[in-house]
Amino acid sequence: MNAIQYDINLPINCVLKDTYKINEIISSSKLSIVYKGENIDTGEQLIIKEFYPSEIALRDLDNITVINRLPSTKEKFAELKGNFLHEADLLQQIVHKNIVRYIEHFQENGSIYIVMEYYEGMLLNQFVKKYQLADRDQLHKSIFLPLIDALDYLHNKGILHRDIKPSNIIIDKDGSPQLLDFGSAVLYKTVTEHKIFTTPGYSPLEQYSDKAQQGVYTDIYSLAATFYYALTDVVPMDVTQRVIEDGIKNVRQYNKKVSFIMAQTIMWSLTVNAKKRCFSLKFLLLTILSESIVNKIKYYFDYNNK
Repeated sequence: MNAIQYDINLPINCVLKDTYKINEIISSSKLSIVYKGENIDTGEQLIIKEFYPSEIALRDLDNITVINRLPSTKEKFAELKGNFLHEADLLQQIVHKNIVRYIEHFQENGSIYIVMEYYEGMLLNQFVKKYQLADRDQLHKSIFLPLIDALDYLHNKGILHRDIKPSNIIIDKDGSPQLLDFGSAVLYKTVTEHKIFTTPGYSPLEQYSDKAQQGVYTDIYSLAATFYYALTDVVPMDVTQRVIEDGIKNVRQYNKKVSFIMAQTIMWSLTVNAKKRCFSLKFLLLTILSESIVNKIKYYFDYNNK
């Protein structure tokens, strides 16, 4: 998300659908504005995501209604609105304990609003700083096993997330990860052309093309890049800088506590060539589970040899 643009957001205390009150603006991007709100009937705290393509939209005189800025962008406005509605439709199909919970979506004020559960917590890129690098192996089971399960669930439904990164994962008050933002998600088994959507360091090479085939391995790259960051505090070298000469450093160069097998699995998952990349989440899953068993055995012998 970009810096918050307070001049374009809905007025605080604005009520939508006679049900949802806007309490606070959280973030904004080129395509949407995210608010913290509440259900005025139940008091439940919520996240409300509003369709607002800032480069081609304006607020009408009521400071609420969203209108297309110019006749020349009418078709683009309609296309982006359709994409936003697609995100809402996808979220409606998803029910998983580690994926943001969809509540409803509706059209009003010339825009679309997606209402989701609000999670008290912090984003993964902030959460990992609570641990020293040498202690980051604690994140394997508590954070990455649930994320692998969530991604496996999505892939079994034919959905690619396509935007996995630390800022799209919130760790809730119970310490569980929640995968956010399905704005670039697609039904990859039926779509032949993909809109280009990338995040430096986290997107694989195939996401830089609208024609390249994308699959499970696409999300595996982004998950591995997120894992890389969580274990090192370093964003992986962007894939576009790795095509001619691959200078990405092994995870262990930043964190010696990462095991050789774990490091190899992460680096395999970050392979530039999709055909040579890790192709199943099971490899990451088995690596984490085996690490857990080894650590328990080591702890047992260390404890009994004191």
